[in-house]
Amino acid sequence: MSAAREYRDVVAGITAAVDALRERDRERFTALARRLVELDAAMVRAEERAALSRLGVDLHWEAALKALWAESWMTLRPMPTPDRDGPAPADPSALDALDTVVAQRYEELQDAVRRRGFRLPRRR
Repeated sequence: MSAAREYRDVVAGITAAVDALRERDRERFTALARRLVELDAAMVRAEERAALSRLGVDLHWEAALKALWAESWMTLRPMPTPDRDGPAPADPSALDALDTVVAQRYEELQDAVRRRGFRLPRRR
């Protein structure tokens, strides 16, 4: 075999390897681009879900303040800020559970205010 023929064989092998790598890279790029779209959509859904939870908490807080407004002995304060250092729920159903707890606590507050409202006023 001549040196020129060996050279052509080596170059052909390198070219085939480069073409195979390019094809593999194109396939990987397509898969990663698809995954990026999926992750972006998941992020949008998570942001919307978090905003919905924040709105629910804000509405419950405002309703609780309104319910407690007549309790002149109680000092009403602004809503506490979220604990940014606390663990974030990884599962969306955990956020649903937390929303349920907020609603339950609000209902407990409403029940307590209603029970107190039916008592006779205290004499001073």
